[in-house]
Amino acid sequence: MIDFGITPAEFRASWFEKQPRLTTAALRGAPPFAWSELDQVLHTIEPAPPIFQLFNRGEVAPERYTERVVELGAPRLTLNKRRFYAELGAGATLVVNRFESHSLRAMKLCAEVGRFASAQTIGNAYLSVGGRGTFGTHWDTHDVFAIQLIGRKRWQVFAPTFPLPLSVHTSRESRQACPPTPALDCVLEPGDLLYVPRGWWHHAIPFDEPSLHFSVGTYAPTVYDYVLWACARHLPAVLGARRSLSESVSAEELDAVLQALTDVVLAPERRAEYEREIASAAHVAPEFHTELFLAAGAEGLVDGTTLRLNPGHHWDPTTSELVVNGAWLRLHPLTRSIVAALAEAALPIEELCARLPNEVPEAIRAAALELALHDIVSIDP
Repeated sequence: MIDFGITPAEFRASWFEKQPRLTTAALRGAPPFAWSELDQVLHTIEPAPPIFQLFNRGEVAPERYTERVVELGAPRLTLNKRRFYAELGAGATLVVNRFESHSLRAMKLCAEVGRFASAQTIGNAYLSVGGRGTFGTHWDTHDVFAIQLIGRKRWQVFAPTFPLPLSVHTSRESRQACPPTPALDCVLEPGDLLYVPRGWWHHAIPFDEPSLHFSVGTYAPTVYDYVLWACARHLPAVLGARRSLSESVSAEELDAVLQALTDVVLAPERRAEYEREIASAAHVAPEFHTELFLAAGAEGLVDGTTLRLNPGHHWDPTTSELVVNGAWLRLHPLTRSIVAALAEAALPIEELCARLPNEVPEAIRAAALELALHDIVSIDP
C-alpha cells in the first residue's frame, strides 16, 4: 500500500532520527482515499473530546458544533451538521485522534508504517478548509509519517534546537525559538508521504481548499526507557542499591551499583527480555474477514491475495515462540516457515506457496488463515 522508496535498513541508516524525508506518490496500488470514507467516520463516531476536536486559534467548544438528541429514550451526542460545516468554513481544523480505530484504511496505513519503522503506531486525521493550521510551529516527541489523503497542504520543517526530545520535552516549554529558515518547504499532494523526526520543528499550513491528511506517530522504546526498566526490574536484586542513601555510603559503593546496572543493561539476555515485554504489552488491532473465517475458509485465499506480517509482535526463531497481544504462541514448522518468509516482505499467496515448494498449497493456505486468526498476519484480498 505504501511505497517508502527505500528499505527499512536504508531508512535506519540515513534518515531515522536524522533528517526529514519526502516521498512523492507513496500510496500506490490502491484507490485514492474518498470523501465517502471520511463521511462514514463522521456518521459513526461520537463527536466528543479527546477523540473528536475542532481547533481555531485554540480548541473550539464542542457546544458550538454538537447537540444532544434523544433516541429511543437514551441521550446521545451528535454533530450539528450546519454548525459543524460552518466552523470548518470559518477556518477551523477537525482533528480525529486515533483515526485508525474508526477507519479500516487508516488502520492498514498505521500497520504499514509500523512494519517499516519497527515501532508501535497511532494516527490522527486533520481536516481543514483553509485557516491558520492546528498547532502552529511546534515539535513532536515522537516521529511522524504524514500521509496526504485528499487535497494539498504545505509543510515547513525546521532543524531541531533540542534533538531527540522525550515525552516530557514539549516545544511549548522550550526557551529556544524555531529557526527562521526551514530545512524543507514542500507541498504534499494526495498520496505523498513526509517523514518528520521527533524534535524537528514543523508547521502544516492549509490552502484555501479542502484538505485531509493522516499523521501516523511511531513510538519506539528509547535507551532511556530501557535503562529505567533495568533499574526497576533488576537493580533491586543488588544489595548496594537497597542501602539507605546516607553520608556513610561511599563513592566506591555507588560506583559498584552503577557497574552492576551497566552489567544488566549490556547483557544480551536482559535486552531480549525487555523486547519480549514490550511486545507482550503491545496491541495489534484485529482485522475481521468474516467471509473467510466463517464461509470460504482457506480456499478463499485465492491467487492475488497478499499476506503481510503484522508489527507489534516478538518472535524468537531459536525457540519458535511468538508473542502477540500478550499471548505466547508456539509455532509449528509450517507456520514458522510462513512467518520467516513474510518477515522479508509481503507476499501474494501464490508466491508464498512457490517459496515453500515442499509444502502442500492447501496446507499453506490453512496455516496462513490460522496466523491471521491470531493477528500475526494481515490479509489484503
